[in-house]
Amino acid sequence: MMPSKEDDRTPGQRRADALVEICRRPGKLSSDGAGPRPQLIITAKVDTLAGIPGAPAARLNSGAMIPSATVQRLACDAAITRITGIGEFDNEVSHASRSIPAATRRALAARDQHCVFAGCDRLPVWCDGHHLVFWTHGGPTALPNLALVCRPHHRKVHEEGWSLERRKDGRWAAIPPPRGAIPSSRSA
Repeated sequence: MMPSKEDDRTPGQRRADALVEICRRPGKLSSDGAGPRPQLIITAKVDTLAGIPGAPAARLNSGAMIPSATVQRLACDAAITRITGIGEFDNEVSHASRSIPAATRRALAARDQHCVFAGCDRLPVWCDGHHLVFWTHGGPTALPNLALVCRPHHRKVHEEGWSLERRKDGRWAAIPPPRGAIPSSRSA
């Protein structure tokens, strides 16, 4: 994929990000199909999964929509995780864990749906969970303290002095560093 016009990463940074993506991919399945199964994340209403007439289509991580019948077929041999309400994950993990548990990560993806920087539509699979109050500064690994950001924007926050803020209306604001400020080296 060619970089967008807004992608200000150097070619070396893009190659490094691509290598990280390759390394994050799981290994091959065994020849008999045993072992970890590929994951396909589908966001669907219970009515869609149940095949109730008139139920809305479901959404894949790629943003593509799929009909109820396809959801039912894929669910035949699948693990199903039910997220009944985003609020149930608000205080799931304390400061003791820097890594985002799978259930919290799914809730984060369901809530934010793409990178929270304005105009960025990178899907959750291309994003990191960012601690708004950095983990090293006591920020908890809990949904209210997390935002979904793509790797180029994550770099802006950690290496270029940008910050993120969740407004009272639930929308996100990316705040550039003050003019003339020298970015500090921070880590989540």
